[in-house]
Amino acid sequence: MNDLERRKGHLTELARDCPACGFRQASAFEPGQAPGAVGINTVRCARCALVFVDPVPPEATQSESYGSDYYEPWQGREERARIRLWKRRLGLVEERSARGALLDIGCGDGLFLRVAREGGWNVEGIEFSPEGARRASQRLGRPVAVGNLAYERVLRGPFDVVTLWHVLEHLVEPAPMLDAARVRLRPGGLLVVAVPNLDNLPMRLAYRLASGRPLPLYETGAREPHLSHFSPPALTGLLARRGFEDIEIRPDRCALDLAKRAIDAVAAVLSVLARRLLTDAVVAFARRPR
Repeated sequence: MNDLERRKGHLTELARDCPACGFRQASAFEPGQAPGAVGINTVRCARCALVFVDPVPPEATQSESYGSDYYEPWQGREERARIRLWKRRLGLVEERSARGALLDIGCGDGLFLRVAREGGWNVEGIEFSPEGARRASQRLGRPVAVGNLAYERVLRGPFDVVTLWHVLEHLVEPAPMLDAARVRLRPGGLLVVAVPNLDNLPMRLAYRLASGRPLPLYETGAREPHLSHFSPPALTGLLARRGFEDIEIRPDRCALDLAKRAIDAVAAVLSVLARRLLTDAVVAFARRPR
């Protein structure tokens, strides 16, 4: 297919390969956006349907974006709500794995690690942000690794469980991180991946009604820049291509705000009726083959 044929079919060559499958053709995803337009585009891969930002904005990859201002809202009353959330998530993990060695990639301020350790797990963590790693180290009373595990020769395991709680959407390349997680798991070990859900139609509708505009997938200066956006089928396909099996995807009911929790509760009911996950976030459980 030549360039003219691609543009007639609303496809364009990308500034970078699809971070999920390596394909280099995509269509514009957000309304009013022209394929191949100058600037930051949100595109859908023509092969695997991952939606991602192309090209990568430099400010979205700086560890300085996750400094003290990023972590402060997690403190105080919100921390109590987060402890309840982490206990609920840990319960989902323990339904699928016996207690053992757990590695949390992108461990933030270490609250999940502390909850898991108090629950009887042997825990390790790594955090991209030096500020987050510092806070996690203080919380645990011991050092936490700093860096991108996809490119660091640390924390080799093997681990019974590896968790990535809302990490993949921030990465320029999610596939190498999944590879790093797989090689650190025991054969038959459990991978847990939570991400925002691209199919969160009730939340997107609520946002439009409240703000008068569509929910943006990427905004310059956003507190949490998301570079990849996963629907359940796109996430399933990525995990399968990276060598995982027995993939199960279910809602990740992680909203702390009362209004968002109410919208997500409605989305959970609609998901049953539609036979399609419509909640604001999803969590995938998968296994390293034995």
